[in-house]
Amino acid sequence: MTDEEHPPHAPDDAFGVALPPNARIGYLTFDAARHCVSVGLADGGAERSIAASDVRSLFGARIRHVSVTNLPAKAQGPVLSTAALMAMGGLPQGLLNPSTRGGREVVSEDLYYAIALRIEKLPELWYLNASSFNFRRALGDDATYSTDLNVRMFVRKLAQFAPEAVRDGFVTAVLQGSPLPPPMDSLLAFFRIVAR
Repeated sequence: MTDEEHPPHAPDDAFGVALPPNARIGYLTFDAARHCVSVGLADGGAERSIAASDVRSLFGARIRHVSVTNLPAKAQGPVLSTAALMAMGGLPQGLLNPSTRGGREVVSEDLYYAIALRIEKLPELWYLNASSFNFRRALGDDATYSTDLNVRMFVRKLAQFAPEAVRDGFVTAVLQGSPLPPPMDSLLAFFRIVAR
């Protein structure tokens, strides 16, 4: 077969997945005196100062994360003597039950929060993953040990900072104290929605 019969694929099309341009926020601090936020991106570079009027839109989502853990097979237990077997009336039921001997998979589902901002004149989407974000630096003494409470306080403070920014259903629900929208299946799905 020749190259004409099988043209090479572009790298972005290899798996049918193309991420919109994005940058993860490493930290964000509010400067009330200058009415701006200072943002440091996780991949480094100089700190950027963003005015409230430059924040075009605010987005948020709960992202579903499914993990599968393989547990090893259970130990068979100690070797029992003939006297012990006679006293128990035979073999223990745990040894006879095959489901207790083999390994098994445990599937767990967690939800984590993602918050994204569209900034005027910037092509990339800025986002943060709440599970690794430093809320203490952003919220100061108002920060708590609860990610859920920190996300809600952070979204309120961000919306108050940029009152003219367009808000999605997640941000609106947080501000109104109503139930949050259903979780999204992946961060990629979230990016695709907010990149429109």
